[in-house]
Amino acid sequence: MNSANDHRRQNPGLHLWGWALVWALGLPTGGLIAHDGVHVDVDRVNKQIEISNDPGPLYLIRAKLCRKHGRPDLALQDLNWARGLGIDPEEELLERALCLRDSGKEQKALKMLDQVVGLSGKLLVEALDERSDLRLRLGKIDGAIIDLVRVHSLEPDLAKTLRLGDLYERRGAHGLAAAIYRQGMDAGIDSSLLVIARIRSETASGGYDIAMNLVDEKLLEASLKAPWYQRRAEIYRAKGEESRAVSDLEKALEELDGIFKRRPVPIHQVTRARVLRLLGRTDEARKQLQDVLKRSPGYASAQRELELLDQMETSDDR
Repeated sequence: MNSANDHRRQNPGLHLWGWALVWALGLPTGGLIAHDGVHVDVDRVNKQIEISNDPGPLYLIRAKLCRKHGRPDLALQDLNWARGLGIDPEEELLERALCLRDSGKEQKALKMLDQVVGLSGKLLVEALDERSDLRLRLGKIDGAIIDLVRVHSLEPDLAKTLRLGDLYERRGAHGLAAAIYRQGMDAGIDSSLLVIARIRSETASGGYDIAMNLVDEKLLEASLKAPWYQRRAEIYRAKGEESRAVSDLEKALEELDGIFKRRPVPIHQVTRARVLRLLGRTDEARKQLQDVLKRSPGYASAQRELELLDQMETSDDR
């Protein structure tokens, strides 16, 4: 197998052209041969580049790895070096857009993603998905929804269904969110996350009977019923049936207290804190969540529930 040096001797024009490009772009020359110390995955590609007769695709691979590991600046260097060395222009354009995004140049990245989408090539779905995410980051929620609708129609799956439904919910379009979740369930996507999302959106849009039926189905099959009692209580509360809501919350609390006598785990503690919050016992809920975070720092659902408590107290102070 020829070495990279052999390849350069056999292709002096290509080699000189490459260095001319480096100087013209003002790139640091040392980084073209190896981006040492970024990550072991990058080190492996460095070795492949050294012995390759066709380094262009390898520079593209290394660019993706550098971006993934937090060095979009080095990734852009590799993309500049790879240009003209037989890499797919559409793939290079998409990766360049993502590098610009990760470098904090969101508007330039957005324009470049527009170009990739305009090509309507094999990376259309990925480009739409990335543009949707970037538009959301820039506060353009309607544009994000438009892109994600296209993505969902082309390649529907659980993650895209949940993301699109969540965007509709953020927009206050709970009926549309419920419809998206229903489509996912009708298509055979089997996930409790999808059921929970649909219960939430049906409740918010006034579809109480549908939400109640979904909860009752889960209550029949669930070994742990407390989370479903809690969700049914929220439906009752939305309907104005407070006594039934309190009854379900107390059932949930009784079951959770029985579990804690055997073996308390964080997810059940967070559920218990949520039930306590819904019962208005906020001090107990806060203490429960603080205990979870003391034992499991960074536990996401506990942090979110604590933020809800803080928001409630701030609202009450007003």
